Amino acid sequence: MTHLMAVILTRNECEHIAECIASVAFADSVLVFDSYSTDNTVQLAQKAGADVIQNMFNNYAQQRNDALNAARGRGADWVLFVDADERIPPELAAEIRRVIDQPQYDAWRIPRHNYIFGKLTRATGWYPDYQTRLLRIGAAYYDPERKVHEVVVLARGERALGTLTEHITHYNYKDAAHFAVK
Repeated sequence: MTHLMAVILTRNECEHIAECIASVAFADSVLVFDSYSTDNTVQLAQKAGADVIQNMFNNYAQQRNDALNAARGRGADWVLFVDADERIPPELAAEIRRVIDQPQYDAWRIPRHNYIFGKLTRATGWYPDYQTRLLRIGAAYYDPERKVHEVVVLARGERALGTLTEHITHYNYKDAAHFAVK
């Protein structure tokens, strides 16, 4: 059977981590790849059943590539990257399970619903906000030159990229103060 690992990159995400992990319970395993949180993110993640690796953060591309390597070492065939402030609805979970055995694709991009100040934002380029987050181990990696707003590179090129129809739910900003901090 194909081993799907959900990977959540974290740094001080105690507010979000338990709900995020619960939303990826359909995966065969969950790995929290933590950048040495100073809150109780690690303890909450372990309590929720996730494995945790702490890894020094340099940039997002490197962190994701390090997480891919860790997932490979733990026997994963596919990795689903989820941010701690994101959730995977059951409809998306079912769609992911249906598509990961299709050999023509090495990665899948997923539309994302962004909630800003508690409201779903569909205008101004915030939807569908495609994110390439479902990657076949060994066939995809993050471009190390793109340190922020990472770009996935596929060994077989763009023809190996599929598009899902169900969406990730992303809780971007709670309020104006949260927006200013981020």
